[in-house]
Amino acid sequence: MEPFYFGRSQRPLFGQRHAPTGVARQTAVLICPSWGPEYMRCYRGLRTLATRLAATGFESLRFDYSGTGDSEGMALDSRLEHWLEDLATAAAELRALSGCPRLAVLGLRFGALLAEAAIRQGLKADAQILWDCPASGADYVELMRALDQGRDRIKAQRRSRSAQLIQRADNELCGHAWPPALAEAVSALPAPMARPGQLWVHSSDHAVARPTGAEPLSLDEPSHWHDEYWIGSPWLAVKASQQLTEKLVTWLR
Repeated sequence: MEPFYFGRSQRPLFGQRHAPTGVARQTAVLICPSWGPEYMRCYRGLRTLATRLAATGFESLRFDYSGTGDSEGMALDSRLEHWLEDLATAAAELRALSGCPRLAVLGLRFGALLAEAAIRQGLKADAQILWDCPASGADYVELMRALDQGRDRIKAQRRSRSAQLIQRADNELCGHAWPPALAEAVSALPAPMARPGQLWVHSSDHAVARPTGAEPLSLDEPSHWHDEYWIGSPWLAVKASQQLTEKLVTWLR
């Protein structure tokens, strides 16, 4: 694994390159993470996936959107258009680093919606992997708000009456910056549209209907995305990452 910064000097992005071991394949995999508490839950799981991909010959790149993780920028300045630019920048960087003629974009949860939006805007990808993709941006935001409120109820039950939680700001969601402009833009993201080269990956407890024609991959493990008691728990997905890697070995070149 090689950590590095790339992209524009005004807004550099932090990435982690996983070079292939052995014979390199013809397809590089861009891994688009989720946001907020899901980003934190999935960090180790996506690293495990990237390591498995590298061991089977796939070069991959994990990265942080601007204003998140270790990338440059203030979280309260985050905008959807910036994150779409970041995704396109990361795709170009991976193409240059790997020299691969083909690119697969793998998005997990919100990352799947973001990758879909980037492809609609013209990002060229030979394959699209949608992992536990929400039904839409509005559906994702509604879930995050419900989980946020659920966690607050759990915390309030554990506190004394004199130490209740203060009312949260309107630019915060799940303890992360959530500017109104970002909230509005994310809520408007549509469901993925059908296109060639789609793989619809879903955990055992994820029931969103896949786009017509997308190839399904059912994973054996649950994800607990909708459970407020799991919002702060790591999502390791050891068996799931193995299943997905084995599928990509035969599904991609």
